[in-house]
Amino acid sequence: MRMSTHVAAWSMRTARAIVCLFCISLLACGTSETAPQTASISGTITYAGAAAGHGRPLAIAVYRAFPPKGPPVAWRLIEQYQLPYRYTFDNLPPGSYVVGALVDVDPADTRNIGQLNAARDPHGYSASGRLLPVDATHIAEGADIVLEDAK
Repeated sequence: MRMSTHVAAWSMRTARAIVCLFCISLLACGTSETAPQTASISGTITYAGAAAGHGRPLAIAVYRAFPPKGPPVAWRLIEQYQLPYRYTFDNLPPGSYVVGALVDVDPADTRNIGQLNAARDPHGYSASGRLLPVDATHIAEGADIVLEDAK
């Protein structure tokens, strides 16, 4: 009986050691894999008109095409801001983007809040609508936007 207990204890220790080595090798393999690459895009929004502020939200959105089609890849609606406004979008999948911004001059109109109402909202696009390539090594800094009043 003693021999079988001793063998069982040895087998259990051996099994635990093998499991530990296996887990360590999995962790080591996991750290050698590269994390998904992400990109960043940033810039400054300026505006010289009178429509900004006073309860008029600033909407900023990142699109994969120009003119924008479909929902943005990322967006934010800023209620309290001061122009010029510095923005950054992190954790974007590598690709080409254009950033659009607008001041929602009539936030009470819930049909258009945070959406471009070209007849009324001051708006603009980074690099005048040119797609900006970004990846893990190329951060699109200086994707500045100058808002212009609707004409």
